[in-house]
This record gives sequence, C-alpha cells and structure tokens, in this order.
Amino acid sequence: MAFITVYQTAQQNQLLLLKNIFEQNNLRYRILDESSNTNFAIGVRVQVHENDVKRAEGLLRVNGFIQDPAPGTGEVSMSQFWLWFVIAMICLVIAAFLINLWMS
Repeated sequence: MAFITVYQTAQQNQLLLLKNIFEQNNLRYRILDESSNTNFAIGVRVQVHENDVKRAEGLLRVNGFIQDPAPGTGEVSMSQFWLWFVIAMICLVIAAFLINLWMS
C-alpha cells in the first residue's frame, strides 16, 4: 500500500480537523512524525492512500486548507514591480499638485 503526502502542518488544530474530515469521508490516511514530534515544531505530514489522493485534495480545497491559484497570477518580476511603483509615485505627485493648486 502506497501513501502520498497531501498536506503538511505545524498546527495541532489543523491536524485534528484533518483527522476528523478524513474519518468522516472514510479516507485511508496516516500521520507521519506525530508521535516523535510532540510540540509540532517542524510539522507533521498527512498522507493518504494513493487511490484516495483526488478525494483528499478535493476535501482540502473545499475546507480551505489549500487554494487554487487564480488564473494569470504568479510572481511579479522586478521590472513590473518598479514600473507600477513609478506609475504610483507619478499619480501621487499629480494628486498632491492638484490638491495644492485647489487649496490656493
């Protein structure tokens, strides 16, 4: 029987919720590093049977443990960051100029 890691957490409340969710949905799961890691400083790994991976990932998404990235989002390059930064600064300078002009 092969088990695959679907989630890793260092928070005990998340672990308890996952156990409850997987038990209610009759998923075969196991928790690695739980007994040797009493304070969960480095986290524990939650694994499910290879046949239950799709259902487990769906349950994790539905319950807010993992999120799908929005389409078109990703890391912003430094050139894009500086471009938007300069545009924002220009807008601020124009707004300050207009406010100063209006107040006088």
